[in-house]
Amino acid sequence: MKKFRLLILLLSFSLFSCAQNLVPNGSFEEYQTCPASIIQIGNYTNWIACRNTPDYFNECAPVSSDASVPSNIFGFQYPASGNAYAGFWAKNGTSEYREHLGIQLSSNLQIGIRYYVSLKVSLATYPVNNQYCGVNKLGVLFSTTTYNTLVNPSPINNYAHVYTNTIITDTLNWVSITGSFVADSAYSFISVGNFYSNSFTDSVQFTGFECNAYYYVDDVCLSTDSQYTYNYTYTGTIINTIVSDISIYPNPVTDFVNVEFAFFTDAYSISVYDELGRQVFFKQNVTNTIEHIPIGNTETKILFLKINSSNETFNCKLIKMKP
Repeated sequence: MKKFRLLILLLSFSLFSCAQNLVPNGSFEEYQTCPASIIQIGNYTNWIACRNTPDYFNECAPVSSDASVPSNIFGFQYPASGNAYAGFWAKNGTSEYREHLGIQLSSNLQIGIRYYVSLKVSLATYPVNNQYCGVNKLGVLFSTTTYNTLVNPSPINNYAHVYTNTIITDTLNWVSITGSFVADSAYSFISVGNFYSNSFTDSVQFTGFECNAYYYVDDVCLSTDSQYTYNYTYTGTIINTIVSDISIYPNPVTDFVNVEFAFFTDAYSISVYDELGRQVFFKQNVTNTIEHIPIGNTETKILFLKINSSNETFNCKLIKMKP
């Protein structure tokens, strides 16, 4: 019975992890203006063209713009979530033409920490001279440099931190690309596309003989929580209202973690459990706006923090680092 109760406890925390997507606007829902045509990736908030001219598609765009959703110049596809997505050329005939899009991360990656990546792609059916194909090697590249197509385009150097060796051929559904890596630099920028040359890219031809592969992309996610990342979907809503009023930092943690409220109207209690379900910290009737919680003496790599008020509960998974 004790083992069963412990399993329920750990599952409940994993479902409500405080992990956040380090890719701002990862589902392309925030924008300045509706696209008047393709080649307007800069209309998204923060996203930029890193190599050549990736595209921006949104339901707000008129069909005449060629950048509408679900019908546009490259085919027909509903968003994986929300109202918008982006698009890029992964291969264009026999040339080495590629399109990459990128964005500044919300915070620099920490060296030595494992990060999880997911993105969703769908092959467009736009036929160039009635010829198109599906390819592999779609993925993401991290850098300490901010790439820009005009002054510093992202490279095609046959390397990406996360990519798929599977040839993506699905034109009806969104296919998830997932993976993880341990950060070896304080990366601050993510680029999306195919970073491999033709000789390293495999393909499946659909029509004709010239391989033209264009992909839609949506729901780009990066975090230290695999479950959060691999199941990421933009909802446009905050399910638990307490999340918008509270900050948990730093995470990963070493000696202590801060719980900070933007505002609250009720006293709350704080509990911290290790990955075996043992309570390592507890404090009740807390009324501070900021509470410092010591966790330096704990030995497990994963900790679970729980905050209770009279009408809400907030759960968060913490990654413990050695000092």
